Amino acid sequence: MTTTTVQSPSWRSPDNLISAALCLFAFSVVFSVTVVQIALFLAIIGLLIKKHREHTLRSILPALASHPLFVPWMIYLGVCLLTALTAYYPAKGLGQLNSDFLKYVCLSTLLLAVKKEHLSKLAAVYIAAAAISAIFGITEVVRSVVANDLYVARAGVLMNAVRYGEAMTIAFLLAFSRLLLPLNTDSKRERFLYALAAALILAAVALSQTRGAYLGLAAGLSFMFAFASGTRKKLAILAGALLAAGAVLTALTPSLRGSLADMTEYRQGDFAENSRNTGISVRLELWKLGYKMFKAHPVVGVGPDNVKKVFKKYHPDPFPEQGIYGTLNNLYVHQAAERGLLGLGALLLLFLTMFIFAARRFKATASPYALWALCALPAFYVVNLTEISFQHVHTSFAIFMAIALAAAAEKETV
Repeated sequence: MTTTTVQSPSWRSPDNLISAALCLFAFSVVFSVTVVQIALFLAIIGLLIKKHREHTLRSILPALASHPLFVPWMIYLGVCLLTALTAYYPAKGLGQLNSDFLKYVCLSTLLLAVKKEHLSKLAAVYIAAAAISAIFGITEVVRSVVANDLYVARAGVLMNAVRYGEAMTIAFLLAFSRLLLPLNTDSKRERFLYALAAALILAAVALSQTRGAYLGLAAGLSFMFAFASGTRKKLAILAGALLAAGAVLTALTPSLRGSLADMTEYRQGDFAENSRNTGISVRLELWKLGYKMFKAHPVVGVGPDNVKKVFKKYHPDPFPEQGIYGTLNNLYVHQAAERGLLGLGALLLLFLTMFIFAARRFKATASPYALWALCALPAFYVVNLTEISFQHVHTSFAIFMAIALAAAAEKETV
């Protein structure tokens, strides 16, 4: 008498759960912190079930430990723990450790879960979500224009305009990478849809009126020009189109003209309520404050998530606008103030190794996904000059997805 093994329906297989979770992750990273974290949790469950059925649970830790990003991440997390324990308020510092650890959990899960067969689907889902968000963002601006409220018209969907512009910049670089380095399997329809999505997303970036996003986009495209030498003609055409579109947008948008004028007509110490210089003045004042904190605690800083708690200690005088800030509007200044030279050094080491990993993946594969990571990382580093986007899920998780796609990519372009 023979027995047969009853197999679960294919739709209940761990592979399908992982694939669905990854697609949910790719779609929701543009929209919702809560949903993208749920997707990450589902991907972890799917991975554990798959490894358990394959009797390879023990292979997870060796696989992670052998990855070139493992040591830099462990150094970074170790410094995060040390600076939390030495903080003015250790409870606040240890609370921030959860966020730091979640970043590594996200990246490591994606590195384990994303395979070559997922790449095209994940890219399509992510770009579709970004294009949908772009349509909503453009609609927001159009409504403001119709209402004759041109001065405050900025695109921003489910987040502030600054973070929105940064998130859309990362998405645009993937869409454009797919256009520059098309795959063997790409149809004319797919290329058209990527071109349409890229145009919509680029328009959303422009309408976010975010200077950091503009600088990040310029950095990303510059690295494309440097590394993807065979695509320089297309990049030159895009650069010309961007300059022309930027000139038109500047001419039509009073607030954007004002933002550009701020950088050329800045008056130091101008905190007037309706002044265009207030935003720049606040940033500069925050950076000075960060330097004071760093100077007082150069090795380990004041502690993660402690800036707001010790704000008045280092700036007892009244501060403009909201009075007390929890961030210093520059990741590198913020890291130095919170975690000292140890924290800043660990962060820069991590950023450098992520870029080197992406560069090696692109050299090995010439894949559009590796090109995305290679160009999105410098863009991400630049936008962090005026924000702390490494701490924000919408941007940091998208960057981790870029690294995971680059890791799974193979040489498959035409």
